[in-house]
Amino acid sequence: MRRCTAWQQRTRNRACIRTRTLAGFTLIELLVTVTIISILVGAVVINIEFRNVGKTIRDTALRTALLMELAADQAVYSRHQFGIRFHPESYEFYMLTENEEGEQRWEIYEDGQLRFRNPDILTEFEVDISGLPIILEELAEEIKDATDEDPLKPHIIFLSNGEIIPDFRIRISDQDGEYRYEVATGEVLPVVVEQLEGS
Repeated sequence: MRRCTAWQQRTRNRACIRTRTLAGFTLIELLVTVTIISILVGAVVINIEFRNVGKTIRDTALRTALLMELAADQAVYSRHQFGIRFHPESYEFYMLTENEEGEQRWEIYEDGQLRFRNPDILTEFEVDISGLPIILEELAEEIKDATDEDPLKPHIIFLSNGEIIPDFRIRISDQDGEYRYEVATGEVLPVVVEQLEGS
């Protein structure tokens, strides 16, 4: 590239200016461009959703099945009956207790292991008992509507002899229904987990 000397600048100012403009970018222009690109890339990376919805739904289904098997085992070892009751987005375990008068009553079982752990995404439950779909309500609503004559009871019961009654199908999905798994009564195993078609 041709440089302009002092004499040429005086005589041909216009040509020298044209040569300077064609010389390329200045260091400041390059730094500003790199800074803008860095900011944009950083904003895109921050907005990327790092949650894996399919894996979370699968893990929730597997955990639910394992907790149900644990409740069945605990019923056998403790010689108490346990149960599980579902809600649209959660569940809790119950244990059949007996008071001093000999009356039996289902009470929510508060335990570090037998409990629903809320995943980082909204999880929805649908339950069929003996082939019939049941309507799930929020726990707060059910507690408000419960009476001594009609107390809360589990949907599924784990008997102290190892049986799980009645037959059940629990569908677990994300809010959009894109990922769906089913936890159900098994023929060989007491509880089985399957990924549903289309998910």
